[in-house]
Amino acid sequence: MKRIIITGGSDGLGKEFAKLCIAEGIEIVSLSRHKPDYPCVHILTDLADDKAIASAATIIKEKYAEFDALVNCAGLISIQRPNEITYEELEATMKVNSLAPIFLTSQLFDLIKKNEADVINVGSTVGLKAGALSQQAYTTSKWAIRGTSASFEQELAKTKSRVMQFNVGGMNTKFWNKYNGSVIENPDEWMKPEDVAAVMLYALKLPKQLEISDIAITRKKA
Repeated sequence: MKRIIITGGSDGLGKEFAKLCIAEGIEIVSLSRHKPDYPCVHILTDLADDKAIASAATIIKEKYAEFDALVNCAGLISIQRPNEITYEELEATMKVNSLAPIFLTSQLFDLIKKNEADVINVGSTVGLKAGALSQQAYTTSKWAIRGTSASFEQELAKTKSRVMQFNVGGMNTKFWNKYNGSVIENPDEWMKPEDVAAVMLYALKLPKQLEISDIAITRKKA
């Protein structure tokens, strides 16, 4: 692999995945609002803005058309009581977690087929169950991304491109802190994002006839 396109690469799981790739000589093209603090090609992109996504896709088509994978890793959390859900937060959560991966993959779909590139969509274990209390928007968005993966997998079934859905459980990242300033308890008991990133990169290295369609990665509780 020589080049990977990634969203959510400026922090958390996306950042650890990008760092692993760079260590192996893979160029990272990061689509994010904030410039990552590691060597990469940064395309300023607000994933809640369809015009920004389309603009980023145009830049990729013109300058970085050859790539080996698209990794949709960006995500937002939403915690609102069922009777206090605001449309603003609901819309923002769905845009980043669900609409952005669909639209970006669509914009790059012809190149994905041409390059025989793979697609990784990072979801959550809440997309496999009812989710947690007061997480209606977040849970719905993560159920949606599983449908996105399954649908694009069908579209690419007769090509060498693969679509891999990773449903990831709780990790020791700034995910919650960025939302409401909270700090997770017993951080050493949560998964390390670099370990999950290693699994994702390993999956991309598997022979093309092996496709991880829908996998859950969770922390083992003693």
